Amino acid sequence: MFLLQIPSLFHFYFRLGTKIQKINYLHNYVDATDCPFFRTTFIMKAEKSDSIFFGGLNGLRFFAATAVIFHHIEQYKLWASNDGHFYTSAFTGCGLLSTFIQALGHKAVSFFFVLSGFLITYLLLAETAKTGTVNLRKFYVRRILRIWPVYYLVIGIAFFVIPHFFDVGGNGAHLLQNKFWLWFGLSLIMLPNLTRYNSVEIVGGSQTWSVGVEEQFYLIWPWLVRTFRKRFVRMLLILIVGKLFISVTMAAVTDHLPAGTLHTVCNKFVLYWNLFKIEQMAVGALGAFYLYHKKPVVLQFFYHPITTVATLVLFVSLFVTDLEYAGSTLFEGLIFLLFIVNVSTNNKFPIQLRQSVFTTLGNISYGIYMYHTIIIAILINLLQKTMIDDMPLAFDIALYTLSVTLTILISYLSYKYFETPFLKFKEKFMVVKSSGTGPKTAEVIIPVEEDAVGEKKVVGM
Repeated sequence: MFLLQIPSLFHFYFRLGTKIQKINYLHNYVDATDCPFFRTTFIMKAEKSDSIFFGGLNGLRFFAATAVIFHHIEQYKLWASNDGHFYTSAFTGCGLLSTFIQALGHKAVSFFFVLSGFLITYLLLAETAKTGTVNLRKFYVRRILRIWPVYYLVIGIAFFVIPHFFDVGGNGAHLLQNKFWLWFGLSLIMLPNLTRYNSVEIVGGSQTWSVGVEEQFYLIWPWLVRTFRKRFVRMLLILIVGKLFISVTMAAVTDHLPAGTLHTVCNKFVLYWNLFKIEQMAVGALGAFYLYHKKPVVLQFFYHPITTVATLVLFVSLFVTDLEYAGSTLFEGLIFLLFIVNVSTNNKFPIQLRQSVFTTLGNISYGIYMYHTIIIAILINLLQKTMIDDMPLAFDIALYTLSVTLTILISYLSYKYFETPFLKFKEKFMVVKSSGTGPKTAEVIIPVEEDAVGEKKVVGM
């Protein structure tokens, strides 16, 4: 329960600290105050700009998307073993390697949820400050132009090409024979998360469930930001606690139900409810709120040396441990939030990903996430027809190397020739511009330096 109290403690400590005037990111302003909790001095400055850019996040996007590739390679090898072939898959093990491979996919998706909540909320807060409201029509058009083109292309390939020509483990044939139009219809209306936990596996489209969850989040989020902008933190806390309370309660109820229809229905509800990780998106939103409004005590917590070390240690631990407990998704979200904030705004954080190569790779990360399973399926089919099919090491080297290389190449070509026209049109609907290019935009960064006694302090930019 302590973890659930952290956001409210941030707010509580800020109210107890020295009162300072709120700082708006869109106007030049400098303020300083003595913080009794950390014995440091803050100077925060915001740059006037028409665009917002968080340096380093593109690099994080790329690594998260690439982690999912490794996860799905092992998953697809396991599926392929059911089709007259046998491949050693980390999915079947129980050691550290298996834990790591499983975590690469699951934690990377959780990272994307936190990141989505963080970025979308920050932009909506900036839009509200600039215009006094949130333009819902422009928001939805922007999301459609960014998400839908690649999403529907992948859905079309996964349902109408892969099952016929590049099936893996007989999953495509099974899909064609078992409620094909139901699963396709759910994916068509942005409910691909409801295709999970059933008897079918959608080869080439198994990753789309998280895109559906994010689209459902985007459907309600601008309404919540606009409606509860004066009680935003309270709304977020209610969402977080409410989500976890329902999860725990329904799981307990389901465990005590006898086998039967009601038990099956409740169990499915718990599974789908847990997939809708709005608590992680809300954690990202909470971080965006405190960063946008530059709450002094919270910023000092974000950038404190102890927080820096703890964030790095806990971040690594998420990928080598397999602990599931009530509130574990919230704990993951808090760690990812601290990691995101420090990588993107703390110029003294050990990990810096602001090089141009990461900016470019981050721009194509959505394509990497969406196309990689199609490429894996095609490669498995092609490699099975070669002599290395009976050479496990050579097969793995070829599959991993070609999967990553071709995914990056296809994603780059998609971004340049397919997605860019939609993105250029999307700019017409921007109220507050965001960019992944960096140089022509004002980067959101809170420089940190050490004072005479070795403590870190937030300094003016």
